[in-house]
Amino acid sequence: MLLKKYKPDIIFLQEIDMYTKRAYNRNQLYILSRYTGLTYRAIGTNIKYSNGFFGDGIISKFPIEYSANYLSPLTNPSHEQRGILCNKISFGNIKINVFSVHMSTFENERVLTSKELLKIISKINKTEPIIIGGDFNVGITKIGNHKYLHTPKEKYEEYEILKQKLMSIENTENTWFSTEGNGCIDSFFYSKHLKLIRYKVIETKVSDHYPIYVEFLI
Repeated sequence: MLLKKYKPDIIFLQEIDMYTKRAYNRNQLYILSRYTGLTYRAIGTNIKYSNGFFGDGIISKFPIEYSANYLSPLTNPSHEQRGILCNKISFGNIKINVFSVHMSTFENERVLTSKELLKIISKINKTEPIIIGGDFNVGITKIGNHKYLHTPKEKYEEYEILKQKLMSIENTENTWFSTEGNGCIDSFFYSKHLKLIRYKVIETKVSDHYPIYVEFLI
């Protein structure tokens, strides 16, 4: 009901299961696509998990012309593999590049991922708009199995790197809640081609993250 209420044209998704046991061997991206009526979809499978796959997704009202998934840099092979899902979406003659990201729970890997993002977007046609959205995990430190600590900072290096080329929504509301803590760790970045109309953090109990609704004028 939440997705249908806001009627988004594009949905940025993280932690999507594809044919895993915990998802009852179903493709969650396909189910969400059917439910919302957003026909076009793409998934980046970052790891094999429970007889299936786990990663990030995009579902769109408009055609996805191109999709690629880049694996995020790791500083230790034992760390969970994260990814950068890139899609080029067509709005008639306009092409827009959208990235769904889920960054590491280790700060040094998040910094490397931000630098990798800048390398990727540097190869995009300068006339094409860019939107990057997702779970950036800024301030998060993994302290155990499924246990995390959030340490707020005035500035995050991961964000400062992206701000060299992009603007951000500058949200300060908490978007992540757990028994270990909470924090503002989800956000959106966008290129100067776009005009930000509004954004809203939506309170919901369907996840340990609150979704962010963003409107742009293209």
